Amino acid sequence: MGKKRFFDDRLKYLSFIQNTSEKRAISEQLAPHIASMAQNRTFLRILDAGTGDGTVKSNVIKTFHKYHPYTSLLITGKEISYEDLKNTLEKMPDRFVEHPNLLVTMTNVKFAELGHIESSNKIKGKSVKSYTLVLKEDNSFDFNVQMNKLNSFIKKYWGIEIDNKSRTSYANPCIIRIYREDHKRYIEPFIDNDYKNNNYDLIIASQAYRAASEVRTKVNNVIAPLMRLLNKSGKLLITHSCGGDTVEKILKIAWKDKKPFPNKAKDIIEFLKSNPVGENNKYSYSKPKPYTFYFKRSPDQTVSELFGHGVDAKWANILYIGQIPDKDIQEIEKSNVSYQKVRTAINKEDKMFFKNEIFSIRKIR
Repeated sequence: MGKKRFFDDRLKYLSFIQNTSEKRAISEQLAPHIASMAQNRTFLRILDAGTGDGTVKSNVIKTFHKYHPYTSLLITGKEISYEDLKNTLEKMPDRFVEHPNLLVTMTNVKFAELGHIESSNKIKGKSVKSYTLVLKEDNSFDFNVQMNKLNSFIKKYWGIEIDNKSRTSYANPCIIRIYREDHKRYIEPFIDNDYKNNNYDLIIASQAYRAASEVRTKVNNVIAPLMRLLNKSGKLLITHSCGGDTVEKILKIAWKDKKPFPNKAKDIIEFLKSNPVGENNKYSYSKPKPYTFYFKRSPDQTVSELFGHGVDAKWANILYIGQIPDKDIQEIEKSNVSYQKVRTAINKEDKMFFKNEIFSIRKIR
């Protein structure tokens, strides 16, 4: 097993989603885009290209139901983490009650493989492991009981492998499909569709790459493969950390020369305009929009027993967003003078805020 990467640390991730309002902020940014989706369609396809704990995916389904209550929703989630898959599935029973015309698909394959997983028996020589769960009854209690049947499949196949360069991949390419039996006639026609001429109407890429990665790496590994999955008039929404916030301010105090956010959305857009994705397709780009979210302070000033008190939790969240390697963290924390300087700076921040930006790429012909 290779070296553990910073963003593979489960506790740091849980601390971040527990102690900040990012999930809610992202969901609010997505809402108008979901509302503006075509109203005259019998079905729409959405891809959440990195579900995390499933909060955003669940909120997307809620929003979709508000604006498209009678449209079949085919929503796919990409997630390699075993824990996040389970957390996502636990949020789904209620959604099947509210929006019965729902097909939830989960897969663990890479961005470039998402276009093949629906119809392929093998991905890179590995057999695709699939499970289709048809839910009976019409209530979330029974749906939850039935979805627990997925546990043995998940434990057996939804594992990860890490190579000697610390690159994470799936042990087996997997796909799970879930829908209601009493809405089978609306959903089953889409199960065996190869989607070669019908890709996604909306794709959501939230924090889908390392902020410090080069623009070319972000485009080649994540953005370009997702752009190729868009329908005509389909939209790819990308949101990521962009600096210019409390995070960058504190990190500059700790590491004067470190640049955790070396490029912004405008750099990605400029690169894409000079390096088109696909010979016959054209894309339009929106103006990036910044938005903020905040550190959540509990009434007694204590975040939790698990994640520590205020300053400790804030420091952990800053390090998570900045994607600082463990060795750099250990060096700064071993220096009492440097560490106290950082803690003092954090304590001076009355309201710690984080800054993201969101932009869209629309496919046109």
